Amino acid sequence: MDVTYRLVVEPEDIPVRGNAQASGDDAYDRQVEDAIIRRLDNGDVWAWACVTVIAECEGFKGYDTLGGCSYADEEDFKRGPYYEDMCEVARANLEADIARTRERLARIGAS
Repeated sequence: MDVTYRLVVEPEDIPVRGNAQASGDDAYDRQVEDAIIRRLDNGDVWAWACVTVIAECEGFKGYDTLGGCSYADEEDFKRGPYYEDMCEVARANLEADIARTRERLARIGAS
């Protein structure tokens, strides 16, 4: 099965403050949050994003979404700890969608 993957990156709705960093050091956490907010103010969607991986094949799609992401850019995200797992989940969802469609078509054909 020839599957292609793409990313959709959208602004995160969850507030940065209180959610971006929880190191136990309030001053450090505030510095991290301030840096993220500055990047957001400059239009950098990767500063605080909701990322969706979409697996596609012949019109079928599978998705996996992760919120509260803060990365330098797309390549940084892809090198990070989540991308490969998200591709696997999106592909599993794609395969499940194809299987459900096959089952529905078989039921229709059996009628």
